[in-house]
Formats: sequence, C-alpha cells, structure tokens
Amino acid sequence: MRFLYLLVCLPLLSFGQPKGWQELTISDGLSQGMIFDLKQDRKGFIWIATKDGLNRYDGHNFTVFTHDPYNDFTLSDNSCSTLLIDRHQRLWVGTVNKGLNLFDDRTQRFYHIDISDQAAPDAGNYEICLLTEDPAGNIWVGTDKNKVFKVSLPAPLQAHYPDRPNVTRQVSISPVALDRADINTENNTNYVSFHPNGEAFVCTSDAIYAINWQRPAGATKLPAFDPASVDMHSMYEDPAHQFRFVTYSDRIVGWYRGQRKTIWLPGKDYFSVKLRPIDSLQVAVATTDHLWILSPAALFGQDSLSARTAFAQLPPNLYSVTNLMKDRTDNIWIGTSGYGLRKFNPRIKSFQTYLPRTSLSGLYVDRQGRTYVRYTYAYARLDRATNQMLPFLDADLPAADKRQRYLMQDRRGDFWASNVNFQTHEASLIRFSGNGQLIKKYPLPAQADFGFYGNQTIEAKDGQLWLGCTNGQLLRFNPVTETFTVFSYQSLLPRSGAEIETYSLCEDRSGTLWIGTQQGLVKARHYQTKPAFSIYKNSKKDRHSLSNDFVLSVINDPRQPDRYLWVATKGGGLERLDKQTGQFMHITEEQGLPNKVVYGLLADEFGMLWMSTNRGLAQLDPQTLRFKTYTKADGLQDDEFNTSSYVRSPTGELLFGGVNGLTTFRASEVAGTSQKRPLIHIIGLRVNNKTVSVADPAAILTQTIDYTDRLELAHNQNLLTLEFSVMDFTNSAKNRYRYRMEGIDQDWVEAGTTRFANYAQLPDGYYTFRVMGSADGQTWSEPVALRIRIHPPVYRTWWAYLLYALAAGLLGWQLYRFQTQRWKLQQRLRFEQQEATRLAELDALKTRFFTTISHEFRTPLTLILGPLTDLKRRFQTESTVTLTQQTVALMERSSNRLLSLINQLLDLSKLEAGQFRPEPERGDIAAFFQLLAHSFDALARDRQIRLSFRQTATECWADFDADKIEKIVTNLLANALKFTPAGQDVCLTVSYPEPPRTDRLQLTVADTGIGIAPDHLPHIFERFYQADGKANRLYEGTGIGLALVSELVAVLGGTIDVASTHGAGTTFTVWLPLPSAGPPVPAQPVVVLPEPEPTAVPVLPEPAVPLGESADSLLIIDDNADIRAYVRSVFDDQYQIIEAEDGYDGLDKATALLPSLVICDLMMPRLDGFGFCQALKTQEATSHIPVVMLTARSTVEKRIEGFERGADDYLTKPFNRVELQTRVRNLIRQRQRLYEWFATRLSTPSASLLVPAPLTAEQRFIDRLTALVMQHLDDTDFSVEALAEAANLSRMQLHRKLKALTNSTATNFIRDIRLDQATRLLRQGDQSVTQVAYAVGFDNLSYFARVFQEKYGVLPSQYRKPGAATV
Repeated sequence: MRFLYLLVCLPLLSFGQPKGWQELTISDGLSQGMIFDLKQDRKGFIWIATKDGLNRYDGHNFTVFTHDPYNDFTLSDNSCSTLLIDRHQRLWVGTVNKGLNLFDDRTQRFYHIDISDQAAPDAGNYEICLLTEDPAGNIWVGTDKNKVFKVSLPAPLQAHYPDRPNVTRQVSISPVALDRADINTENNTNYVSFHPNGEAFVCTSDAIYAINWQRPAGATKLPAFDPASVDMHSMYEDPAHQFRFVTYSDRIVGWYRGQRKTIWLPGKDYFSVKLRPIDSLQVAVATTDHLWILSPAALFGQDSLSARTAFAQLPPNLYSVTNLMKDRTDNIWIGTSGYGLRKFNPRIKSFQTYLPRTSLSGLYVDRQGRTYVRYTYAYARLDRATNQMLPFLDADLPAADKRQRYLMQDRRGDFWASNVNFQTHEASLIRFSGNGQLIKKYPLPAQADFGFYGNQTIEAKDGQLWLGCTNGQLLRFNPVTETFTVFSYQSLLPRSGAEIETYSLCEDRSGTLWIGTQQGLVKARHYQTKPAFSIYKNSKKDRHSLSNDFVLSVINDPRQPDRYLWVATKGGGLERLDKQTGQFMHITEEQGLPNKVVYGLLADEFGMLWMSTNRGLAQLDPQTLRFKTYTKADGLQDDEFNTSSYVRSPTGELLFGGVNGLTTFRASEVAGTSQKRPLIHIIGLRVNNKTVSVADPAAILTQTIDYTDRLELAHNQNLLTLEFSVMDFTNSAKNRYRYRMEGIDQDWVEAGTTRFANYAQLPDGYYTFRVMGSADGQTWSEPVALRIRIHPPVYRTWWAYLLYALAAGLLGWQLYRFQTQRWKLQQRLRFEQQEATRLAELDALKTRFFTTISHEFRTPLTLILGPLTDLKRRFQTESTVTLTQQTVALMERSSNRLLSLINQLLDLSKLEAGQFRPEPERGDIAAFFQLLAHSFDALARDRQIRLSFRQTATECWADFDADKIEKIVTNLLANALKFTPAGQDVCLTVSYPEPPRTDRLQLTVADTGIGIAPDHLPHIFERFYQADGKANRLYEGTGIGLALVSELVAVLGGTIDVASTHGAGTTFTVWLPLPSAGPPVPAQPVVVLPEPEPTAVPVLPEPAVPLGESADSLLIIDDNADIRAYVRSVFDDQYQIIEAEDGYDGLDKATALLPSLVICDLMMPRLDGFGFCQALKTQEATSHIPVVMLTARSTVEKRIEGFERGADDYLTKPFNRVELQTRVRNLIRQRQRLYEWFATRLSTPSASLLVPAPLTAEQRFIDRLTALVMQHLDDTDFSVEALAEAANLSRMQLHRKLKALTNSTATNFIRDIRLDQATRLLRQGDQSVTQVAYAVGFDNLSYFARVFQEKYGVLPSQYRKPGAATV
C-alpha cells in the first residue's frame, strides 16, 4: 500500500517542485551558508553578510573579505551581521563582536568604529543587529541589548573616507536605551522608521518604541499591536507613513489611518516571517514555504495570504528566511539560515509548462483553443487545469484507429488524422467530427504511405487537403468528391536508401508550395494546377547552397514573405532563402543561434521568429538578425525540444514540445517589456599569469580594477588577462560579451559567453581596452574602457633615443673626416677584389680542369702501363712472351684515347695563339658527310641508339676545311651519343645552300637524350665547363669538346646555336659559309678520315651467385669497363671476382655477397667511392670488409678524406700490377689474423686483453648478438633464423659474417653461449644438471651431455666436482 502511495504521490510532488530557483552555496564559492543580510551596490555587485566573512558576488565569483590580524585595514570580525549602503553609496558592515566597519570599495580598506559603552572602562562591542540611516545622514546601529546608537559623522567623513583604521574618536556616538529596566536582556532590534517631524519608531523582538531621532534622549514603549503575542519578527512602514505592518509567527497585523487589521498566514508557528520592501512600491512577505509580493495597500486589503495567491513557492528545506532583496534586474534574492542563497527569476512566470517527464512528438491547437499533444503513438487532449492528457476520440474505436501520425482540423471543424494500421500496415486518411466521432476512412492510393516521424497535412484555400507522403509522393484530397490525386517528385530524390519523409509543408502567396524532407528543400510552383518541382540541396562547390539537406521546418518571412523563406535544418542551423536569387544565408552559433539543430519555426504577432533547438528557445529579429535565447533557467520545460512538436494557436499563443513536457507562452508577455541596458565591469586582472590586486607589492593597481581607468605597465608586463562580468544575474552563464583592444584588434571580438580576454606579448605603446556585455544578445551595455600604456624598455625611451642621436652625431663628424680617404680605399679595394676574384675563378677553373684531365689521362695510362709492366715482369722470368689480341686492343684503344685528348688540348692552344686559319680544299662535301656519319654506326649500335643521317643533296662540290668540319661534327655526334640513353634517337641533318638565295650550309645534330638544364645553357661553350661537375657525375668528359666546336665554327666564319629541353633532348645547329664550286677536271683525291675513337663494349655485370664457403672473393667497382677487365685479369686466377659498374651497384652486391675485399674507383656516377666506402663501413653486415681505393686524385687531402671515410688502402692511377696484388694479399691476410685473434678472444675471454681498434665495431656486433641469445637463453626454439631476424640480417649475411669473424657457424655460436652459461650455473651448485640444461635452452639431456663433454672434456654432472678437468 505504501508503495502504491509513493507511485501516486511522487509525480505530484515532482510537479509541485518550484521552478525558477537557483541555489548558491559554499560549493559555488560562498564562504558560509548562514546569511544575515543582502545588499546591491551602485555598480550592481551583490554583498552578502555571512557568519564567516563578507562576500561580494559578481555573477560568477564570490570575493571574500575576512579579518587579517596583521593588517589594520581589514574587516574587524569575520562574523558579519548586517549591511547598509548609505546615501553616498558607501557600504557599512556590522559585526557580531567587533563593532562597525566602513568599507572603501576603491581601495578595499575597512575603517572601524567601536559600538560600545564609551563611558565604561574596558567595554566591549555590542552585537549589531541593524544598520539604517536617518534623513540627516546619521547612521543608526541596532543591538541585541535593548539599545540603539546614533553615529554622527563629521563633515569630512560624511562623503569621504578617513585616513586611519579606527575612527571611533572622530565620530559622535549617542546611545539610546529602549528599556532601562531591562537593559541587559537580549532583545534584537529589527526595524527603525524615521518621520520628518523628528519622531522615529524602533521595533524589537517584543516591543515598539518611540524616540526623537533628531535629539535622542529616551524611548517610549508603545502599546502592543497584538497583545496576544509579543514575538515580532519584522516591521515595515511605507515612505508616506500611512501603512504599518508587523509580522508574527502566524499572521501579519496591519495599521492604516487608525484602522487595525489581521492578515492570516497559511501556516502556523513559522520560525521566521520576513516583511521587506523590495522597491518603492512593493513589499515582499516571505515564510519558509511561500513568497508574496504586493503593494502595501494590496497587502492591507487581504484577509489572509494563501499558497494560491503566492508570487512563488519557495524551495524546500530552507529552515528559515533571514533576509530578502530584489536586484536591479528584478531577480529575488533570499538569504537562509545555514543553507546559502536562493535566487528566483521572475521571468519564468511568462512561460507555462505542462506534462513533466513526458516527451511530446506532436502538437495541435484547434479552432476552439483546445490543445492536443502526441505522446507515443496517439494524440490526446490536454486539460491544462489538471495538467492531464485526456482521450478525445470515440472510445469504441478499434485500437488501430486510435493512433495518429498527424492531426489537423479543417475550416468546417472536422479533424483529419494520418493513420497507419499497426496490424495491417494499411495507410488511411481518417475523418472525425469535432466531438471525436468517426466519419469515414479513406485508404491512400497504392505506393503512398505516411512517414513514421515526418507527416504533414495542410488545407488549401479551395478547401482541398494536401498530404506530404513518403518517397516524393504529394497527395491532393478533395473532401467533396472524396478522391485522391497523386503528384510525384521522386525523380529529384535518391532512388534507394532510407524512406524519405515530409517534415514540413508551407504555402506562400505566389502559389508555391515548399516541402521539407531529409534530402533537401523541394519547391512546387503552381502546385494547385500543374506542379513543377525543383529541389535545393547542399553543394560543396557553392557556399550559398543549402547547408544541410535535412529540412525540419519552413516558414515565410513575417515581414517580407514574398522575398525570404526561413528554413530550419537538422545540423546546419538556420537558413534564409532569397526567393529571387535562390541563394541561402547561413546562420549558426557564430551569429548567436544557440544550436545548429533547429526543430521548429513559428512567427509571433510582432514579426519575430521563435525556434526550438537542443539548447533552448531562440527569438530572432529577422531585420537585425539579433538573437535572444531562453533556457530552462528562464522557465522552459527543458533545454532540449523535439521534432515536429511546435504549433501556434489561433489566438497567437506559441507552443513547443520537448523531452520534459510542453512549454506555452505569449510573445507579448515574454518580450513585451523593454530591456534596460545592463551594467558591465572589469572584475579581474592578471599580469604575466599572476592575479593583481590593490594590495599587490608591484603597485600596479592603486584602486580596484573596476574603478581603474588607466594602467601603467612595464615592458615586461605585457601578458594580460582581463576578466569581466555583466551585472545581470538572471542567468549569468548565458551572458554574452564582445571586446576590443584598440591598437591590436581591428574590430570587436565576439566572445560569446567567454568572459576573459587574453593578450600576449603586447609591444610597448598606448592601448584602450573596451568591453560590452548583454544578457540576451540584443540589448548591450555601454562599453567600459580601460586605457593601458606599456612603457618601453630603458634602451627604447625618448631620452635613450636622444642619447643615441648625440652619440651618432658625435661619430658622424668623425666619420666625415675620413670619407674621402675611405672612398679612395674602397675604389682600390674594389679593383683588387675584382682582380682577386678573377684570379680565384681562374685558379678554380684550372684546378677543376687539371683534376678532370688527370683522371681522363690516368685511366688510359693505367690501361697502357699495366700490361707493359706485366710484360716487363714476364720478360724476366719467361723466355717467350706472347700478347693476346684483347691486351693489344686494350692498349690501342687507350693510346688513341690519350692521343685524342692531347690533340684537343693542342687545338685549344693553337686557337688561343691564333694559329688556326681556314684551309679550304675542293671536294664533294656530301660524300664527306656521308662517310663521316657512317663512321659512328658501330658506336651507335653498341649503345643501342638509332642514328639517322639526312642531307638535301647526294653530291655537292665546294671549297671546305675538312679537318675542322670533321672535328666539329665528330664532337657534336660523340656528345649526342654519350648523353642519349639506349633506345633513343640521334639525327644528323645537312642542308646545302641553294644559290642565289643563300650560300650558307646548315648542319643540325638533334638527339632525344637527357637534355640540358636552362641554367647551364649559357655556359656550355665555355672552356672546361661541365654541366655536372661533381665527382660522381653520370658521364665522363673534360669540358673541352663544345668549347673547341664553338671556336672552330668561329674560325670558319660560322655560327652555332643550341636549343634544349631538360629531359627531352638537345639540338645543335651550325651555319657555315660554303661557296659553291664545280667539280674539278682532274679526279679529286679521296678524303681519308681517321678512325673514330673506338668505344669499349660495355661489360654486363655478372649475376650475383652465392660464394663458396672457403674461397676469397673480390668485388671490383669501376665505371670504366676496361679498368674492370684489367683488374679482373690481375686477380682472376687467385680469387672469385664480382664486378659492379658504380657505387650503388657495388653496395648492393657487397651487402648481398659479403666479399673478402673491395677494390673501388673514386670518381664514379651516382655514388662515388667516398660515399660507397662510408655506406659500406656504417652497415653492420659489411663493416668488416676492407676497401682499396683507386683514384687519379693523388693529393694528401683526398687520401686523408678516403681514410676518414673508412678506406683501408689507397692506390694512385696508374698503379703497378704487383703492388696491387701485394696490397690486396696483405690486407686479406691481416684481416684473417685479426679475426683468428678475435675468435681466440671469444673462446677464452680475458679482461686483461684489449680489442684492437679495427675490431671494435665487430666487438660491438658480437656483444649485440650475445645479448640477443642471452635474452632467449631458455627458449629451445630460438634458432639461427630467429637470431638473424632479431639482428636485422639475412641468414646468409649472419652466417658469412660470423664465419669471417669467428670461423664458426651461427649454430655453434648460439650453442657455445648456452654451454658457457651452463658452466656458470654448474659452478654455482644450486641447480641440478637437468635444471641447468633446461635453463640454457636444451630440451634433450643426452644431447646436452654429449656436446658439453665434446667442449669441456667432462660430463656436466662431473664438471662441478672438485678436481674435474676441462678441455
């Protein structure tokens, strides 16, 4: 039974909970919950007197003032009992034990006045119960001992503050005893009323006294208002002194012009009944249950006060109300006895809420003003008087017909319901009479259905119904003919996916119907005759398109309906469509919208838009686009509302449904009153992240920040944080702010609800900080300004600049004396620098040329001297020496190459000496070019390049210099073939002159090779210039050829031009004068051309094959195939030979095959010898391989660089065959001896032995492998493959490196470590042999014993016995 009682009563109790109240307790920063008094000062701050300090509330923070025994200007006592703000807006604070305090809110200092019997020695302070001010400006102090004090202030203190902490002796204190017979009895003074004639009435707990406030001498006790009770809680007298009221525990006794009246309270024996004026016209009566607010005349006209007539119901469990107040924004503040503050927002009375804990999915108001709410699956009629949902349809209807997805009423008063039978799933339009009786059911046409969430039905002007169905179906129903007409816009929607429902139907004056769906906004022009459908959707490419396709509500602009349409979206915010341009304006949180999900749109009678969101209700002015937001704190059912749950009644009432019931209101009651401009103050300052107060030692503030209008800061005090607050406490968290730092911010910063402004690294200068605030986003405060000056550092002050100017002037005239000499010296230095630069460039050019030419010379010299040295050696030991064809061909090619280089140098020297002259001879130049072009066929075939030759005539007799033209063509063709990759084309074209039009021959050499970069083209005809001058360039050359061509062309009186595209090819065009001549009568001698420079056939690198276990192998790396072939011939009978054509190729083969030694050239394409050596030595797998460097660069610096990169030996080209053999053999033997020592060191470790320097890297490698094995010591499955993977090596690399370092296999390496650890464990003697075997990774005991005995000569069981010998 009790459980049933709770089920019935709990909803009622919850419904009866008062709304609009906010509590502020110690958890919000209040210093103590016992509230004695409340006041609001002129700046809008709320002051609270508590049992533990004085509190100031700014809407967000409580600033607490307490007593500091080491500071005389602090509060005299923490227990504050009463407050007073006098006519000069000064705050007076009464305390329980330490007298009276006057507070200076600028300096935050307290000045003390003792309230005691000054005639008595050592008299203590009275407890102050009341502070009030008489018409003359005197302060009256009520105490708890039947005594009041009049404090008269001297003229200097009447409007200003003293200069000492205690001013008792500066004021005049007049005590007035109320009851001399009972002077020590506790009797609190609670009210004093002053009359102009000098009479005053003092109310205490048990009596009312009359005194003369102008000349106080004694007190007269008046007859009791109510002889039946002497426990008076409070008293009030209106300013006209016509009404007087005294409160008791169960009633209020009033007096008006001699008429006495009793006004009964709803309860009995209230602990406290407070009656206080809250403004000049109204008083408030507060009990622990209710609050009444009414005028004195209205109160006197009441016979009793009841809960029904109460202004508000108070929150429960207050115990007692100690004081109350109304602030400037009409909020009611109540102080409680131990439970902190309670604040009431009277604006919530503008909103009415119904059906708490009920989530509503639909609303409708009929023509009779009755409200219908949809809960779960059906509509019910709301009885507002009882706050209940009542059925309104015929009770005999089947259950399936009682469900409605949408409900509306036509102009005849009949209801139309969208229904889907939950049993048969048949969709029907059902017609009911005004009293809920079923008239008829109309099944929808085939393929038409109502949406589960979104349904809309509207009545057109002609009385026909328009129904928005799913998936693009729009139905028109004629109630007269009872027929449906189907229109479809399905072609505008996706063909598959979730059902598309209709969430909104809106008709405008132009005859256009707007349809809101999940997939966009559909426009139906001329929908009543022949609808033409189009759709608005989001487009990422169009910033003026619809922001979100999910349209929940549509409404015409209330002021410009023909121009604008407002669209509510689910996630895109609010949209305004310009019907003329088709463009959307987006409105989101940045413009003040509380949330991007907008459920419903309604317009009020003032042309304002109201919208429901997930963050409350918002009111929008369509003209100014300013928002005003209302939340649960303003009286709404909740902050979150629901889809399709909104309607405007015929009388203009607005209804919105949400997750916690229904909210109804009239716009005139909510927004009808004009909003006052709020006050805003800067309430906090932080400099360099430190809070600054008046008492701060840095002396930044001489008064509080809210009184400060100018800040003077040092240059290093430039990190500022300013805190501000609006003095509107209705919903402080919702207050909005905008600020601007003039000098930094170009425009106002819209801060939203953020109440801090941060500025970092402000440069020195003058700034003005301005801030504005608003409680609703529409009415803004006047801006508050704070001027800020950040001083510059000392070295940037005006007098510092003056000092700099004087110093500069002093230096200026000194410098002027030497200006002429300086100019002359500069000219001389300039000439010398230019000469030095020219010489340096010439020197660098020589160095680069000789470095290159020496390499070009040394390579063929090596290939000539090498075989000759070998022949000389063989002559000493052999009687008959034979030369192979390959050796002779090699020497011949090298000699020709060397001769060609020397000839080019001689030609250049002749050109420079001016010894070259044209030497024309008559001949057939066409045959000459034919023969010259065919001489390059073999070279082109070898390089797999397509060489073509074209000329405009097959015979052409002329006088020409064959030698010079041959050099020109040979160099151009050789260059083209050198820089053209295999598979590409080279073309030689000759165009002969056609007299009389021209007498110039045009020669073109075009290739499809690598081309020349644009920045190199201007320099390619300079001597010794190479586009790629690096040692590791891809192509050989000296930089002579093109320079020689250019100068030979000039000698012949011609010109040369080049056109090139990098990566696509190059075309050289030569124009030469060619006077035509007839063929001679005698036969011309045949022009014999020298053999073209033979070109070595490239040797393809051999495929990498695994090397034998014991054979030593050499890796030869050189980009010259002849050098590789020669070195191979030197070592072919002693080692396995591997060849590589450049550094990258060599590094790959060295990493894969791990050769015994590497012979490497220094200058190679892609990766030179230095780079190869460094990469080889830094790889763990190849760091042990010795390297012999071959180079034409024999300078000491290059040798040192090679050794620093890790080279083991260095040989200069041309080298001696025997020397090379000896050095290679010695290096291999040296490494073998070192590795033998290393293997011995590993088998018999000794701390006294030092690792040689060449093996330190290998020692680290072995140590790392040992550590890896030790980590998996007890893992029997830890194999060689696992070790190789852990070491980031292949199995072959690991095997070959261990073989080279320790002459052991990887398997033995792991086994030896396991056995070594086994000996240590056996010596310790605390484990059995079986345990030791498993501990070191052996799972086969017999195998463990066998290998242990093989290595140490004894069985494991005998190893730790005394006298056991080991091998």
